[in-house]
Amino acid sequence: MTPVRTSVVIGTSSVSDLWAGHEPVIQNRPLEHDHPVPEFGEHIRWDLHALGWNPASGRNSAVLLFHAFHGEWNLRARELAMALLNPSHRALRSRGIYRPATPAHVKTIRSRLDGLKNFAAWHVDHNPGVPLHQLTQTDLDRFLGHAKATVAPSSVREAVEAVRNLHAHDAALTGGGIGFRPWCDATTIAVSGQQHNAELSTPVIPPDIWWPLLRACWQYIDVFSHDIFAAAAEWAALDRRPQDRVRVQNPDGALDSWLANGTPEVPLHRMSLGRFRQGEIHWTLLSCLITDGHSKLLFRNTEEPTVIARRGRITQAIKTGAIRTTPGGLTTRASEVTRVDGSTGPWIDGFDPMTIRVHRKILRNACYVFCAALTMMRDSELLSIKKGALTTFYGAPAVRSQLRKGRQGKHTRNWWIIEPVAQAIAVAEQLAHGEDVFASVRRKPGERFDRNDELKRFISQLNALGPDPGLEPIPDFRLSPHMFRRTMAVITAQQPDGEIALGLQLKHAARRAVANGTTSGYASETPEWAAEFEHELQEAVASRIVGMWSTESTDEIQLAGAGAQRFRDELVRVEDEAGTAVKIGDERTLQTLLRDRFSTLRWGTVNHCLGIPEQAACLKGLPPEAVTAGMVPNRCQPTTCGNSVITDEHAPIWIAEERDLFAKLRDRKMAEHNREQLDAELASVQKITRRFTNG
Repeated sequence: MTPVRTSVVIGTSSVSDLWAGHEPVIQNRPLEHDHPVPEFGEHIRWDLHALGWNPASGRNSAVLLFHAFHGEWNLRARELAMALLNPSHRALRSRGIYRPATPAHVKTIRSRLDGLKNFAAWHVDHNPGVPLHQLTQTDLDRFLGHAKATVAPSSVREAVEAVRNLHAHDAALTGGGIGFRPWCDATTIAVSGQQHNAELSTPVIPPDIWWPLLRACWQYIDVFSHDIFAAAAEWAALDRRPQDRVRVQNPDGALDSWLANGTPEVPLHRMSLGRFRQGEIHWTLLSCLITDGHSKLLFRNTEEPTVIARRGRITQAIKTGAIRTTPGGLTTRASEVTRVDGSTGPWIDGFDPMTIRVHRKILRNACYVFCAALTMMRDSELLSIKKGALTTFYGAPAVRSQLRKGRQGKHTRNWWIIEPVAQAIAVAEQLAHGEDVFASVRRKPGERFDRNDELKRFISQLNALGPDPGLEPIPDFRLSPHMFRRTMAVITAQQPDGEIALGLQLKHAARRAVANGTTSGYASETPEWAAEFEHELQEAVASRIVGMWSTESTDEIQLAGAGAQRFRDELVRVEDEAGTAVKIGDERTLQTLLRDRFSTLRWGTVNHCLGIPEQAACLKGLPPEAVTAGMVPNRCQPTTCGNSVITDEHAPIWIAEERDLFAKLRDRKMAEHNREQLDAELASVQKITRRFTNG
């Protein structure tokens, strides 16, 4: 049953012919929340939180505002909103209005009201008192010209849609709407003058940012998080609640005991904030350490002589070396990490309350980025993850959330994830206050997780940590939530059956279990990623050559094909360089040398291709524009091409082909011209098989 709040209908300048003032604006629809439903007579604001809201847009996205409309336009705006919220209402049917039964999304209605506001303002200024049904197409054309000259193209489009809604709901508007179809059958985009761009506007994060960014996020999640939580727990024990504190009867005696206890360390601020500066004594934390959290005031009032004396004792003891200072001041020690230069050491020099607060936020941001990248969930879907959402789906780890785009009501779905993502979600759960996994890390009322603001600063925050955490420097880049999904889609599409997997994980609608056009376009690669995939291919080729090399020496490797000798010569050159110039015989160095030497080599099933255009048989006879595109695998001539290299890895295939040809030639009834063709093929194959000892 739809909950309705008791309210007073606010009077307006006119009364609707169709809707009663006490009528609820949401009828016969499933509700997500038990919030009061507004009534039609409320002419300032309709809170539609009962329908739910997109967490990526905020709670205000579920509010319709009418304060900018006055008089009869306020009534029209509410009537139009009511019709869009309840398109199958019997009152509309009785007026002959048959619109699609699916209610318009609140975001769409907000857009219509914005457009209607522009038209209403123009109408009041240029046609005051003229009923809508007396307007002509010429009037609307004048409005369109005015809108194009004064507002943004997107606002022009909103206004055109709103004007057309005044016609579509003509019979439902008090006093009538526009009686003819504005601008006839022309599309809204064409009328508004907007340019339709088929290309996706969502940017792709370049590889030189993507990889170090993900590695930094994982370092925070897998390593730094343990220290941050330990330091937070230590500070929580010291930062006692007022009701748990005991009055310190003898502050100077407590200070004496602390100074006499071994070699105490005076905490220093690790960062500057407000009136505090990095490197200054952290007097509040020092007071907590001395009193075991029972007082923060030992050094607070600098006008009291006793406080001045206590501060003087501390500063004097530091000068004489009786006590030491330490950044942070909490006893939690950071984990040691391997730094970029190969040295090892703690990733941070200490913790204090402000450091904990800052790094809790960075850790939360790292969890968000890591999950956004590796789940390919939309921002709204990530923000809809609740605590306890980790589950399994068809036996694989998954996370449960709400699918929102293009849908109304609750649509719970599962997204497959990997174990590191599950770990990131578990860490985010520990950080968040409330039921949402990605939320504020502080209990401060009204504070929320502003992803756009946090992501703007995220890379600079990581780089500001310096060399101690062992993180690679990340080039400056403006991150936004929707980039991660698109970038991971580009990467995934390069894998076998990648587009099918993308269609499922991205939740793109399709009638069959294959990728649709949306998925294919969304996953189209950029030049930067095309180069990255090429680099990865070269790395894979070099790695396989290292494996082949590790089993036998260069002279012992069995090779065939017209390019075999060139391949062997390059291996010898690499071997000489690795043994003389580099002086390092490790596998990584060898792989790098091989990658550079064989940058155009392509690993194949029946042969390898050296990829040198000048000696490529597949490019002979092709026009110049086709040659520049590179090798043509379906024209490969493995027995004669100068690029062809056949190793013992390919030998079983060639030997099997040789045996098959022998078997076919035993047929005495074979036509002579067929036998001649098979003999030629056998001779060509035997040029290869005779080069191998088992051929």
